[in-house]
This record gives sequence, C-alpha cells and structure tokens, in this order.
Amino acid sequence: MLERAVMRDCNAWRSFFKSALIPLLLYSSLILPAHAQESKYAGEFLQIPVGSRALAMGGAYTAIANDESAFHWNPAGVSLVPDRLFGFMYSAEYGTPGSSLANFYQLGVTYPLKDVTLAVNWVRLAIGDLVHTPDLTNISVTDQRAQMVREIFAGTPDYFSDNEDAIVLSIARNNKFTLDWGWLYYKEKIEVPIGINFKIIHQGIGNFGSASGIGVDAGAMLRFSAAEFLLNPALGKVSIGASVSDIAGTQLNWSTQRTQVVPMHITGAAAYAQPIPIINSIATFSSDFLIGERAQPRFGMDMTYQNNVSLRFGLNQGLFATGAGFNWQKKIDVNYSLSINTALGPEHRLSFSVDVDNLMKKDTTSE
Repeated sequence: MLERAVMRDCNAWRSFFKSALIPLLLYSSLILPAHAQESKYAGEFLQIPVGSRALAMGGAYTAIANDESAFHWNPAGVSLVPDRLFGFMYSAEYGTPGSSLANFYQLGVTYPLKDVTLAVNWVRLAIGDLVHTPDLTNISVTDQRAQMVREIFAGTPDYFSDNEDAIVLSIARNNKFTLDWGWLYYKEKIEVPIGINFKIIHQGIGNFGSASGIGVDAGAMLRFSAAEFLLNPALGKVSIGASVSDIAGTQLNWSTQRTQVVPMHITGAAAYAQPIPIINSIATFSSDFLIGERAQPRFGMDMTYQNNVSLRFGLNQGLFATGAGFNWQKKIDVNYSLSINTALGPEHRLSFSVDVDNLMKKDTTSE
C-alpha cells in the first residue's frame, strides 16, 4: 500500500512538471528576442551569496541547503526546513560595516504546508554616494577637457545611488521513497527534494535608467543513508544536489531601450555528513562545481558540536573562508562568516534565523 501511494505521488508530480514546468521552460527560451545578448555582468547582484553558514563553507552548499538561504543555493532545499522560519542577513561588501563600498541584505520567511513548503525572500544590493562624472572621452581638445574636470570638482558633486532588488518566491516538496534492493540488501529510505524559484528583478541607477525582469530557477537533491546502503552503522548521510539558475536566461529590459540577458548557470554538488559520537559532533564535507564553465570547485567543512556550536572552513575559487555559528535551543540560529578577497580585502557577513514554531512552544521542562 505504501509503495502504491508513493508511486501515485511520484506520478502526480511527474505530471505536474510535464504540464507546467516544461512548457514554462520552452516559453522562456522563445520569448528572448534575437537582439538580446547575454551580458557577463547582467544581474550580477543575484550571484552575491546568501547565508553566513554557506559562505563560511566557501559556498559549497548546493547539496546541503536546508536553512533560510536554501532558495539561493538550491530551491529544493526549501522543503528541508521543518518549521516556520524567519531569516535575515547583512553583508558589508568590500569593507567593514559602516564603511563598506556596498551593502547587501536578505530578508525572508519560509512556511511549510502539508505537502509543499513555500518561501518568500527579498534581496537588495545598495550602493550609495556615487559621484556622477560626465563622459569626457569625446572632447578631443586637452585644454577643454582639463577645464571641464576642474569645473566638475570645484563645484558641488552630483551624487547618485544604485539599488538592485529581487523578490523570490520558492515552492518545494520533499519526496520520500522506500527502495527494496532485494534479498541481499535491506530496504532503504531515500529523499528526493525538488523545488523551483520565481523571481522578480528590479534595478535602478539614479535617474539614468531602470530595468526589470522575471527569472526562474530550479533544483533537486538525492539524499540517503550510507549506513543503510553499506550496512555499516558507523557511516553517515550522503546528499547529491544540482541547481539551475536563470533557466534559459533571464531577460532584463532597461528603460533606455537596452536589453540584457542574465546567463544560465548549472551547479552540481555532493556532501557527506559523518557523526562522531565520541565527541557528540557531526562533521560535514561538501563540494560544488559549475557544469560547463571554467571555474575552480568550491569546498567546505562544518564541525558542529551538540547541534549548538559550529566551526566552519571553506575554499571559494581558491580563496579562504571561515566562520562560526551558534544555535540556541533550536529557536535562534546566529552565524558569522569571513571571506578573504585578495583584491578588495575581507568580507564580513552576519545572518540569523528564528524558528517561529519552536520559539512559540511552551517550555515544559520545569513543570
């Protein structure tokens, strides 16, 4: 009976993806006009990592994503959040808080339902106090160009700001199955989370122009117990993940009549979590790699003691990252990360999440 129910669920979701997702992907590929060209830096703020835990692990998080930042790394991971969750992150981009070149924010809510999990997130990159300097390259006379430069800097500077926003709606489901490998093996439980993002993007550069667009991401995971599969109780859990961002390219239409396309990226990943009972800890190792692109893999490690205190390390494109986290009674989770950027210095990020369901539970331990 259980297997038949599982097959019905599987067939229902397969039909949903055939009837809804595949036509959507085809439509996305057809709506791009012939003159729309992929731009290397189009929608670049969407690539800024979210979540201090993931960043401290060098961004090797696609096969792990199970917290408030899951929508960014792998929308399938949204389904792994067990309770209602509120999350926030602040990142001082290229500088210390209060004196950074830019500020990056994430604010979101994850809400599990009976069969699916929903999440809504807002991300913003804000760059202020940019000085407007007119283009003087068309002035061929050196003296005239020098005089205009003197006039510009002698007067009151003209400042403007750059604000880039995205609203991301995530829908995910964790599909659970039991596989019977035959008489030689035990039956094994596996999980196949799947998820999809719909994102609305808006960029504004002072009074010079604005752009908007709609993008789609998708992801999936395969999670199982190595202890059950290899009949060794000392082993941990394996997770394999894949995500596709900006499926078929996300088109940005500018008010200046210019069109840009955010290129599609495909990421593969694997992770392994090993329990260490002797010290009541769990060590997690992970790796991400971009498929079809020349980029170094990302590597990460997380050591968590008693599900409360974590220490993390990572390599992101060969650059070192580290950080720590603290979880208070499964109610409040606080994480910090430090990423080393050889060109622009260290990047500090702080994020926290509140498990609303656990926070509202009445503590009966003292009764």
